[in-house]
Amino acid sequence: MASIRKRKKSDGTMSYTVLFRAGGAKSAKQESEVFDDETAATRFRDLVNGHGQQWPPSWMRGRGFAEDVRTPDEMFEPFAMKVIDLLSGMQGDTRGRYRRYVQRNMSPWFKPYSVRDGEGGISREMVQRWVDDLKAGAAAPLDAKGRRPRTKYAPKTIKNQHGVLHQILQAAVEAEPQLRTANPCEFTSIPRLDSAEIDEEMVFLEREEFGWLQECIAEDAKEMLEAFGETGARWGEVTALQPRDLRRRSGRPAIRIQRAWKKDEDGKAYLGAPKTRKSRRTIVVTEQFWQKLRLRAKGKAKDDLLFTAPRGGQWDAGTFRRQRWVPAIELAVEKYGLIKQPRVHDLRHSHASWLIAAKVPLPAIQGRLGHESITTTVDRYGHLLDALDDEIMSAVAWAMDPTAPLPNFLAYSGRGEAAAGMPPLPQPRSGDSGDVWIDAGDLPSPKQVGAVFVVTLAGQEVPFSDAQVAQDVLDQWMDDHDGDLEAMRTGGCPGKGSARGADGPEERPEWTGDGPVWTRMPDRQFVHHVTVTYGGALSRESYPLTSRWTWEFEIDSFTTKAAEYREGPRPGCATEAHIRGINGAAVKRAAEEIGAGIRKVCEEHSDPARGAVDTAALTLDA
Repeated sequence: MASIRKRKKSDGTMSYTVLFRAGGAKSAKQESEVFDDETAATRFRDLVNGHGQQWPPSWMRGRGFAEDVRTPDEMFEPFAMKVIDLLSGMQGDTRGRYRRYVQRNMSPWFKPYSVRDGEGGISREMVQRWVDDLKAGAAAPLDAKGRRPRTKYAPKTIKNQHGVLHQILQAAVEAEPQLRTANPCEFTSIPRLDSAEIDEEMVFLEREEFGWLQECIAEDAKEMLEAFGETGARWGEVTALQPRDLRRRSGRPAIRIQRAWKKDEDGKAYLGAPKTRKSRRTIVVTEQFWQKLRLRAKGKAKDDLLFTAPRGGQWDAGTFRRQRWVPAIELAVEKYGLIKQPRVHDLRHSHASWLIAAKVPLPAIQGRLGHESITTTVDRYGHLLDALDDEIMSAVAWAMDPTAPLPNFLAYSGRGEAAAGMPPLPQPRSGDSGDVWIDAGDLPSPKQVGAVFVVTLAGQEVPFSDAQVAQDVLDQWMDDHDGDLEAMRTGGCPGKGSARGADGPEERPEWTGDGPVWTRMPDRQFVHHVTVTYGGALSRESYPLTSRWTWEFEIDSFTTKAAEYREGPRPGCATEAHIRGINGAAVKRAAEEIGAGIRKVCEEHSDPARGAVDTAALTLDA
């Protein structure tokens, strides 16, 4: 280690000589530098120790640092602060964070140096040594004596701070006149953030674990927690939601993300634009959750906050974590044995992982999360894509083997009809039967032992094993038919559920009717219907396309397909096709194409002796 030797000169003044051996080896040549001031000698000794028993870069023996011959505005700290002040499109608290990076974690290494090329300038070697010191938690050359030990920074933190330093020194490259020809950060070896470290940093909750937290969190935070889990939106986006953000997209309930909480340089919160251009987006949500938001919005002004703290106003992130989030985790640990320690932001990561597990394409996930680039989505969640291995192999098998079943995700793409009309290929025979097993674990129970809860909907009795599910279905059915109820009231009918054919739930000791007992919430789709008829004695009529919410237990009306049809004969030498689907444009297109096909068939088989066939009649039914 470098040391200081004090010596009294003949004139009575003191000299201070810093002694060290280059590289710290005992056999190395002893180096020395003389100072008249003990403070300067102490500073130089610490610099030598901080640089591995070497002369500090750009130190000129007998003269000091080259900074003494550089202009003040080219020195690292003032130059860095000026660059940060001029950065545009930056949130106030981000600018403040960059300044703290410079003051706390850069200037203790680079303050004596210039951003200019040459003697006294910051070099690649210095930047690499700085990165290595951050990783090791080593003291900076200019750290004050007695300063508490530095923290070992994680790879992501080092990457972020290196990015800020790169931006600062790039400004020196692009300056007019140019201060340096190359950025010394370009070839720095940054600690690698591999998949294992990503897994440690991001916590992915299983659905059951999310359910535990939802049960354990305080009552006034349950719906906000549900919002994070259902939308995958950021903290600042969810807590900025307002009643005017409740929308519908293509008939589906949705919320519009168009603002988020931000902070100025003083840390004061304000509402501003979302993080990026693509963060301004519309997110579809379940009908059940949307109804909760609608109920929460009742009585509020359009620009009030949907989620507020107990005393009103916005939720502070730190307060929510201390008073709601941490207690919920502690209770889940005690009650259910939760072993993970998620942050609130990990609900966003968990949402993405659920979508990937459900085979949702990455571009759709990118749009839902509001990532500016698909690269962000892939970099952040690409290590989870092994969940798609089965789907990938199904697609490959389908492409290579004409006898293989059509993968589920291709069934909706239209690719399955690409070979329609082509001659069939020979069917190879093998030892395997080729049977496809279909998961039937989610089907409703065919028989229910014990009490059931029956709701009557439009004359149809639907049994459920759970009273709350039955009530939820009834409530949703009535909400779906609000327009029908208003029409009945206008016509003088009473405004009760039974007036619309909806009643219950009625508890019965057992189910003796036909059909299964539902043990879960049935699926529900917004289905469009149209009927095409041609020929015979049918008169020509035209009605607008009609659509309505349709439940899974409505077997004759429910579908999850974009468009599908069935056709058959009608009395009077007519042909009829029923088209339905959840994509209105696809249903209309199918109606036109099928109508043209039916017309052609009828014309080919018309009887000239009986006269010309009637022109096409398009009838739309409910």
